Amino acid sequence: MLAALGGVLLSCPALHAGGDRATVSIATLRNSTIADYTNHLRALQSLAAACGRSAAACDPAQVGADEHVTLAGQSGFDAHYAWVADALNAAKTLPDAKRTALMATVAAHLEADLADARPSSVPDFAGARRDANAILAGSEFNTSTEPSLRDRIIAFLYRWLDRLLSHVVAFGSRSPWVGPLIEWALGALAGALLLVWAFRIARRQRGRMRFEADRRIEQTEERVMNWMREAEQHAAAGRFRDAVHCLYWASIVSLEGRRLWQPDRARTPREYLRLLDPAARMTVLLRRQTFSFETIWYGLRPAARLDYDSALDLHRELRSV
Repeated sequence: MLAALGGVLLSCPALHAGGDRATVSIATLRNSTIADYTNHLRALQSLAAACGRSAAACDPAQVGADEHVTLAGQSGFDAHYAWVADALNAAKTLPDAKRTALMATVAAHLEADLADARPSSVPDFAGARRDANAILAGSEFNTSTEPSLRDRIIAFLYRWLDRLLSHVVAFGSRSPWVGPLIEWALGALAGALLLVWAFRIARRQRGRMRFEADRRIEQTEERVMNWMREAEQHAAAGRFRDAVHCLYWASIVSLEGRRLWQPDRARTPREYLRLLDPAARMTVLLRRQTFSFETIWYGLRPAARLDYDSALDLHRELRSV
């Protein structure tokens, strides 16, 4: 509905001047001045605004009669308002949102008619000419200045390069072997530069890998020492069960530092054993420590100084393997 009414508005303009004037005789239209015409348009704007706020205000009878507007020294034009009456009549049954949108379209058309009716101001040509002259007198439009020293140096280099390339072209036309030689030389230079770049990247990558390995070893040693210190503190306080627990994890972290497996705290002690070679000595040592740790920690068996000393010896042997 709203789209159809919008099409009606676009096909029924308010002004019909010159050859587009309606066929209605001037005698049947109300004669108006330009002031009467603009007042009529403003009244229609108020009517459209009121209709947009309330459907009860959508009264087509308040649109008023069509008129012939007389202009000074001109024939004038006819103004027809049937399209406004049609829009008001259709807006009565529309929902609030659509009625408001339709009346906003009507108000926009009326505002455009008002803008057309306003007298156009004649520009001050002399003042505009003065303003243009003042703008053109700026330094950005002054092209007669001397070039700077930098511009002269750049121009000299361009001319020298042009002469050099001209001589090269002339020499190449006399010696056809020069072109392939230059091509091979440039290709060899590009290949050499590429090799140098690749060697530098590889050297930098090796240095980074060594740095990361050293840093990982330092971090591993620090973590092992933290577990060892915590085990000593528990042993000094008589908590040998906690001390055995710390020594076991010190051994696991130590083996992780050798990259025997990726760190994963969700892994069980028996899974750690399955990641090692069954015939290796470190597997035998870790199996003994794992059995003692599981019996004490998960089996809830009390631990004594002898259990702590045995776990400490196994840890030291594992680190020395």
